[in-house]
Amino acid sequence: MSTMLVARIGTAQDPAQPVARVYKEGPSLRFDFPEMRVGVAEYDEGPTGTTVFYFPDGVKGAVDVRGGSPGTVNATVLMDSYESKLLQAVVFSGGSWYGLSAATGVANGIKELKAEGGNVDFISGVVGAIIYDVGGRRYSRITPDDRLGKTALRSAAAGSFPLGARGAGRFAMQGVYYVRGQSADKFADWPHSGQGGAFRTIGPTKIGVFTVVNALGTIVDRSGRVVRCKRNRPETECSTISDKLKRFPPVGGSIASTSGGGGGGGGATGNTTLTLVVTNQKMPFWALQRLARQVHGSMNRAIQPFATEDDGDVLYAVTTDQVENKSLSFMDLSVIASELAWDAVLSSVPQLPAESTPVGTQPTNDQLARYFGTYELYGGNELAVSVERGFLNASLKKGNGRIYFDKDRKYRLVPAANGLFIVESPARDVIRFEESGGRVTGLILNPGPWAITAKVRR
Repeated sequence: MSTMLVARIGTAQDPAQPVARVYKEGPSLRFDFPEMRVGVAEYDEGPTGTTVFYFPDGVKGAVDVRGGSPGTVNATVLMDSYESKLLQAVVFSGGSWYGLSAATGVANGIKELKAEGGNVDFISGVVGAIIYDVGGRRYSRITPDDRLGKTALRSAAAGSFPLGARGAGRFAMQGVYYVRGQSADKFADWPHSGQGGAFRTIGPTKIGVFTVVNALGTIVDRSGRVVRCKRNRPETECSTISDKLKRFPPVGGSIASTSGGGGGGGGATGNTTLTLVVTNQKMPFWALQRLARQVHGSMNRAIQPFATEDDGDVLYAVTTDQVENKSLSFMDLSVIASELAWDAVLSSVPQLPAESTPVGTQPTNDQLARYFGTYELYGGNELAVSVERGFLNASLKKGNGRIYFDKDRKYRLVPAANGLFIVESPARDVIRFEESGGRVTGLILNPGPWAITAKVRR
C-alpha cells in the first residue's frame, strides 16, 4: 500500500492527530460519467475512511431507508418530492454516528470551493450515511471527521471508483449474522468486505451503482454460493446459502450482543449497507423514488439476510436529469440498476494479503528475546509477548481482546516468511514487529488495509 497523497488541512497539524491519506493504487472501477467526481480519504490510524460523490452542477435525489437502525444526515429532505437539483454531494463514512461529521466537512469544503469561484452565498446540499466500523473489529476509536470529509472532497475526480477496502469501506465486514459466540476462534468466520461499484451505458442513458457493504448478512453470488466465509483465507470453498441456512441453528437473543465482538455497543447500528444509484436519465421524482425502492429491495438477493433490525441500510438515488431515452422505460432502468447493484456488492469483496507460510527454521531464544515485552493497544488494552521453551507466545494481559484474542489463553506465534509471525489460531492473523535504531518499538497486527498498531512498554 503506497501513499499517493497525504493531505493536511490548514497550516499545521498536531502530530497526535491522524493523517488524512488518499490512496490511488489498487483495484478500481473505471466509468464515463464526468458530471460526478469520486473522492476517498482514510485514516490509517483507525483504520477508517470516507467516500464522497460530488456533483458540482447538482442532482435531483430520492432515498429509501430500509434497515432498522440507520444513521443519516439530511435524508429526510429527499422524502419531500422536490423536483429540483438540491444535492451537490452524497457522503458515505465509517465511524458510526461520529462519522456523520465527515458529511459536514464535505458541506464546508463545497462552501470553500464555491467561495473560491466567487459564489460566497452558495448553500451546499449534502446527504450522508454511516457504517459501524468500530466495535470488536478494531481498538482505535479514531473516526472520520470534518477534516477527513474535506480531504475526500478535495481529492474527488471523475471516472474512477476504488474497490474493496478503500474509503468508507476501509474496515467494513460482512456475515456476522452467522457467527455465534464470543470466542476469537468463532470470529475467524467473520469476513472482511468493502466498497464496490458497477456501471453500464444503454444508448444515451448511463447508470452506476456504488455500495459500501458492512452487512449483518453474508454476500451471495448468482449461483447461490457464499462468496467468502473466512476472515483471512480467500481460497476456502464456501457453502451455498441454502445449505448454510439449513444447518444454521435458530436465533436466540439479539445479534447486537455478538456483532461487537465484546467491544461494547452504542452507535446507530452494528451493520449497514450504504448504496448510491446514479443516472443521467430524466426522471420525475416519483420514478426516482420508485427506482430507489426497487433497487434497494433487489439487494436481498446479494446479501442474505438483508435490512434486518440491526442493519442501517440506506440507498440514495440521484439523477443529473440530462437525457431523454424513450426506448428505456423507468421500470427497465430499475431492473438493470438492480442487476448492477448485485455486481457492485460482489465487487466489494476485497483482495486479501497473501497467506503467510511458516518458515522451516525456528529462531533461537536470544533472537526471540528481543520481542519480549508488553504491547499497549488503544483503550488500556495490553498484549504480553513472552519467550517460553524456544517459542514466542502472546496473551491478552489486560482489557478486551476484540475479535483477535481471548483472555486467559496463550497464543503461539509461529515464525513466517518476511519477518512475520502467524498467530496460531483458526483466524491465522499475523503480527509484524516494528523496529527503530535496532530496538523493537511496537507491533502491527495484520499489516495491510486492516492494520492495528501497538507500542511496546518494557
